[in-house]
Amino acid sequence: MTNKIKSHRPTPSELGHFFEMRNVGCEPPPKSKIYSCDKPSPVRAIAEYEPMGGVLIAYPGTIAPSEKQLPPTGPREFGIPNELIIRMQQADSELPVQIFIMCDDQGQRSKVIDDLTATAASSKGLKFDPDLIHFVPWDTDTYWTRDYGPWWVYNKGTGYYGIANHIYTTLGGGSVGLVEGAEGVDPMEGSGIFRPNDEYGAIRFSDFLNAPIRKWNKAEWNKIKKLPPIDVHNWYCTGLLDVGGNYMVTSNSIIASSYLVATQNELPVHKEEQTTDPCAYTIEERMKYILEQLNRFMGLTTYHVLTDPSGTYIGHIDCWGKFLADDKVLIAKSQDAKVNDAYDKIAESFNTEGFKVYRVLCQDIYVPIVSQPATTAAYTNSLILNDHVYVPIVGGKYAEDDEKALSVYSEALPNHTIVGIIGKPETPWLGTDALHCRTRGVPRTVVDNWLKSKSKGVVTKRPSVTT
Repeated sequence: MTNKIKSHRPTPSELGHFFEMRNVGCEPPPKSKIYSCDKPSPVRAIAEYEPMGGVLIAYPGTIAPSEKQLPPTGPREFGIPNELIIRMQQADSELPVQIFIMCDDQGQRSKVIDDLTATAASSKGLKFDPDLIHFVPWDTDTYWTRDYGPWWVYNKGTGYYGIANHIYTTLGGGSVGLVEGAEGVDPMEGSGIFRPNDEYGAIRFSDFLNAPIRKWNKAEWNKIKKLPPIDVHNWYCTGLLDVGGNYMVTSNSIIASSYLVATQNELPVHKEEQTTDPCAYTIEERMKYILEQLNRFMGLTTYHVLTDPSGTYIGHIDCWGKFLADDKVLIAKSQDAKVNDAYDKIAESFNTEGFKVYRVLCQDIYVPIVSQPATTAAYTNSLILNDHVYVPIVGGKYAEDDEKALSVYSEALPNHTIVGIIGKPETPWLGTDALHCRTRGVPRTVVDNWLKSKSKGVVTKRPSVTT
């Protein structure tokens, strides 16, 4: 008899519904607003569409652990199809992309390589390079690396890259602060509102990249350093409760999210009867503090805080919006007239601020194998990776809608290759969880520095000695 049980970790939807039933609530947030903070900062945030040398994904187990707060065990599962993993390598380009897999079992490497090799062999035109696959020794709770993965910044003065880390929460809606509601959730059913192994994932990945560089930089012969120094990346903690799916930035210091960020980050107040439905003044105070922190650690100066029109539990902006460039944004369209009217207002707001706005219809779709089969197409939940865009598509009877969505990307990004990707049958794309949610880019320079530290056969020249 085994003490392992089949995982009952709830879907994000189920977890959000659980908190709603406890009256933690997901009340309608205030109207959309633009906040500004013009304090000078030496850093700037890295946008998704900047040069990337790696992608972070996860390969977690599927059986709930026997001990609380441990990661799941048993058979492992990617949240994305093998085809996407192979395509993201961009192995036939001059600058291929490294794939970093969160998995603390090196014994899984041969299986993963064999599976990917078989996929490439059966798919016409796909090139797979096993040398571009790297296992990061850490087991996560889930495969949503977008949500808990690192947020990257660049220091304009020193030239160093860095991670501005957030405190990760799984809760899609409501106001939980840092502890409210956590004590009543069984860790076996989703590790509370925090997934500790996901939360620690960014730290472990940072260590994985920096450790060989630090070892390289410390090497010396007879107290003489002969290896050219390599830059490590820095590490900062924003102190904000947040989630990567509700975070999108441009390279010129503009950020956008839903108001979920304001309901998640509570501040001490003199009097507030119901913190789960804060008054307008309280929201204002929270947003001022949030932007000050993001300005301090990420150089962000303009914050578009938007009411989520979708009516879903999750509150993540990447389910209906996406920055395509510093001056381009993609906003969803809906078959629901009321929801679409709200999307129109958001599009108008960005247009007023100087953005070229593109629209894509995310039609209603039916996915029978999930607990809530009525969902929407996830066309905005794409990944921009260098000169490619990988777009989650539905296929089948929705093929015509897929083509229309891909044509929107082609119009907006004419110099990019647009690739439609159908999700795995067992982990399909949903309107609240798709391709973007399960991937996280790593800046090209950060990856290049890591690769330098792992090079072999380095020939160095002994420095001259003055006598």
